[in-house]
Order: sequence, then structure tokens, then C-alpha cells
Amino acid sequence: MRFLYKAFYWLVPWWYGTTMRFTRRNRKHPQVATYTNTRQIADAINWGRNWRPDPWKQALDVVMHPRKFQAKINAGDSEFGDCDDHALYWAIALLKSGLADRAWMGTIWYQKPDKKKGTGHAICVFEKDGKTFWADYGMPRVVGEGWAWAHDAAGVRRSELKAAGKIEVTLRRNGSPKLRKRTGKRYLP
Repeated sequence: MRFLYKAFYWLVPWWYGTTMRFTRRNRKHPQVATYTNTRQIADAINWGRNWRPDPWKQALDVVMHPRKFQAKINAGDSEFGDCDDHALYWAIALLKSGLADRAWMGTIWYQKPDKKKGTGHAICVFEKDGKTFWADYGMPRVVGEGWAWAHDAAGVRRSELKAAGKIEVTLRRNGSPKLRKRTGKRYLP
């Protein structure tokens, strides 16, 4: 997986952007909600309890447009979104609500000590007032600078970080996310 992070990470924002176009907003999908604090976002996504895997037994890693994600929240769906859907929703909700100055979709590849294969996970990494945080399903965790978020996220899973990357997320004028292709950075410890 380290090779894929090193040689092909530039494909990740392209792929996520492409899959998001297939689930993009339509007139039935509401704007992403505005929140006054991060706990409201964690409550809205039901602390990750409504997680569902990607299609085809997680073989097809796709990202849902945040407005479609919001429609599922509003409808009270019992299952919506996997980790990358949650990460992008967090990023857009934070930016739109003014709770973050900058935000990224962070990806980590980690391995548990007793396992031969690694596992991937996506989280939201963001900065507010000079501090760095990461969040996936619960309350954001404050971390140090640089790639501390990746080490902390792997550590929470009692695992060793093998690779990490991040793609900056910005807001378009219409409230849709824009994944910055040129700022996709990767880390190989």
C-alpha cells in the first residue's frame, strides 16, 4: 500500500471527485446544515452508528455528495455513509459553519500488530485558530502539527501507521466541496 500512496495518491482526489459527481445534489437534496459547535455535527451523524459499507462489499470506494448525505440525515435513514462520506461531510459542515479555517480529507493506512494485512480509513483533518484537529464519527481530537493527526488516528485503533495522505477541501460558491488536486500530500513513515 505504501507504493500506492507514493506513486498513485494523485488519483484519490480525481476518483473522489468523479464518484461525487454521480451522487451530486439535485433539487431534492438540501444544503448542508450550519452548526454552532462540533458536538452538533457528531449528533447529526449519530456518532457514526449509521455507518454503512461501500458497494460491492467495500470494493468500490465512492464518496457521496454532502448534500445527499444531508438528505439521508434529514430523512432519518438508519444507514448512511462510510468513513470517507463522513469525513467529507465533516469538512463541509465545519467550513460552512465557520468552525474551521481550513479542512482536509485525511486518509490513513494502518496495521494492527497481530494482523498481516492493513486497513484504510478516512477522517476529517482541520485547523481552527492555529490548532489542528481530526474527527471521524465523534468529537474532534486536538493534535500537534504536521502528521500528528495520522499517528493519533492510527494509535486510537491500536495500530501502526503505514501511510497517510490528505487532500484539501474548499467550498465552492454554491456550497459544494472542491477537492484540491494539487495539495494532495502524502506521508510514508
